[in-house]
Amino acid sequence: MGLKGKLISQTEMKCAGHLLHEHFKSNPHQSSTMSPDKIKNFTLHEGQLGSTGSVVSWKYILGGKEQHVKHLVHIDDETKSITFNFVEGDLTQLYKSMAATLSAEGNWMTWTIVYEKLNENIPEPIDVLEFCIGFLKDLEPHHVGK
Repeated sequence: MGLKGKLISQTEMKCAGHLLHEHFKSNPHQSSTMSPDKIKNFTLHEGQLGSTGSVVSWKYILGGKEQHVKHLVHIDDETKSITFNFVEGDLTQLYKSMAATLSAEGNWMTWTIVYEKLNENIPEPIDVLEFCIGFLKDLEPHHVGK
């Protein structure tokens, strides 16, 4: 079994995908009110919301405990995608590198997680992917009909 991997999930949403792209681009700080059981805090450390190169962090609940992640954001408005390159946080205890890309096409949202495990005994980050899917589902009702 290799150390590097990729997980992909496509989910059809009840709202237009570009609305969720805009949420993550411009309004991620509102996520804790829309998904309070998953997101506890959002902080902008460097740059501006909606700008590539920004550094942000989240406090979130995964596996029943609060965790932290800090990442560098890359936004591509043409393809309606945002990549979160993990630079520090709890997941770095298990993974040498990890990047999560969220892309929108029509009503379809795709999460792609590319990672490298620290060793072969580390599990695939399926729990992270499930978290990301659930997070989208929590945001969905706030964007339906817009």
